[in-house]
Amino acid sequence: MLRRCRPLLGTFVEVTADREDAIERVFDAVAQVHRLMSAHEPESDLSRINRFAHLQPVQVHPETASLLERALFWARESGGAFDPVRAGKAAVEHGFIPLHADQPGPAATSWRCLKLQGRSVRLDMSGCVDLGGIAKGFAVDRAVVALRSAGCERGLVNAGGDIRGFGPEVWPVRIVEPMSRRPVAQVRIADEAMATSGGLPAGEGLGFDHLGGPNDWWTSVSVVAPTACDADALTKIAWMRGNAVLSFGGPGVRALAVTRGGEVESINAPEMALA
Repeated sequence: MLRRCRPLLGTFVEVTADREDAIERVFDAVAQVHRLMSAHEPESDLSRINRFAHLQPVQVHPETASLLERALFWARESGGAFDPVRAGKAAVEHGFIPLHADQPGPAATSWRCLKLQGRSVRLDMSGCVDLGGIAKGFAVDRAVVALRSAGCERGLVNAGGDIRGFGPEVWPVRIVEPMSRRPVAQVRIADEAMATSGGLPAGEGLGFDHLGGPNDWWTSVSVVAPTACDADALTKIAWMRGNAVLSFGGPGVRALAVTRGGEVESINAPEMALA
């Protein structure tokens, strides 16, 4: 097996595969997601939505439309626990993503202001859509499609903790406590994906602004699901809704959390928490 790593999506993307000629396709697929959906790129689809969609419909790439459709699906299913418009407003206010020169300050606070019809996107009022809560997972899924289309029979893609493996192997994945980086659990995935969302070091503790603020129980949440895109979104839903995430996830979804005391709490699958 071959292993390669590059900086993309604001993190490191690592690819493990059984064909050298397939790996470049993976990085091309991930780079395209970045070009289309990064709020930091002024001419990305996402930035054009945030700059102009309150004035007129914005036409986007099919991949962008596909991810927006899935983001709106999870917003509806979770009753707004996952909300790319509320998250975008918060991201601007906390300085996580920029306001571009001709981009108005966001007024919209709900995903209900975001309208998608085919490849046409509108905002009912000025707003900021942030796909950071789901785009890395989507990029991982596109990378796996690229590997398979190149003839790979097995592989693993890891984009900063959003991971998907395929093939006959069972892939072991370590989960660490966010502050100390101490390994606390090991999860085994097979032809499935896992995503983790948690606190980021800030001062002497952890910051949770990127997740909408702290909750009372956990410092990180990990979700296993059939696709990385869904696992990515479900970590935010679990963070907001706690154990109720199980009612949203469907077959094949498993989850665990790291508590504020540094312990592992299995949300619905004891076999995940293998220290």
